[in-house]
Amino acid sequence: MRIVKILNNNIVLSKSEGEECIVTGKGIAFGKKNGQLINDENIEKIFRLSNQERERMITLLNEINKDVLMLTQKIIEEANRLYDKPLAEPIYIGLTDHIDYAIKRTKDNLNITNPLLYEIRLLYPREYKVGIHALEMIKSEFDVQLPKDEAGFIAMHIINNSMDEDISNVYEITKISKGIIDIVHYHFNIDFSEEELNYSRFLTHLKFFSQIILNKQSLNQVTDESMLKGLEEKFPKISECINKINIFLQHNYQHSISTDERVYLILHIARVLK
Repeated sequence: MRIVKILNNNIVLSKSEGEECIVTGKGIAFGKKNGQLINDENIEKIFRLSNQERERMITLLNEINKDVLMLTQKIIEEANRLYDKPLAEPIYIGLTDHIDYAIKRTKDNLNITNPLLYEIRLLYPREYKVGIHALEMIKSEFDVQLPKDEAGFIAMHIINNSMDEDISNVYEITKISKGIIDIVHYHFNIDFSEEELNYSRFLTHLKFFSQIILNKQSLNQVTDESMLKGLEEKFPKISECINKINIFLQHNYQHSISTDERVYLILHIARVLK
């Protein structure tokens, strides 16, 4: 395998059998130059992603601390021990992105409460345990203590990736997600590109959100109302858009958006618009 592009000492873009792939390994690119061969002994992980997924991964690595990918790799290796088959590789994109953003949010004192934390701890104790260990690894590696809510979010990524969705649920999740995306599209008169990283982030959140709606879960309100008020004052047009989404969900799914869900939607729509 030859190096096409060095992303940092531990991550390179390479070529294998005529296809580009992302390769990781401790010190894999140390002292190397583009075009040189990779020492096979240093390879820890080869990402053979689709073209679209590879572009998302490269975009992500250009935006974040690349060491987060190496740590995420260790977390997923631990999660893989829970199942008969390894998690699908797109989880590396979604979970790396989430952990990097969670670290940044925590440094800015913007911690988000996980309304599903109790249910995750109760129903998915093994995945939650991986999430708790992930927080310990993040603390050790980056000296940032994430709240336990983030262990729940990490577990959600693992659960979501490992789940074989019922076909009817997949249909309804897609239908709900498309309905919300259409509302955002027409409210702000913007077009989405499927290759945009923020669009991918938004879709991931909408999948979690849709599952809550389909399961008709009743969640206790845990987010501070003052946080929602502050976000609504900062993003009044997004707040108007969410009111439209609320009407859509009430009419079609008898679901009223909770305080927690409003906070998440505001944050994710703001990122898409950005």
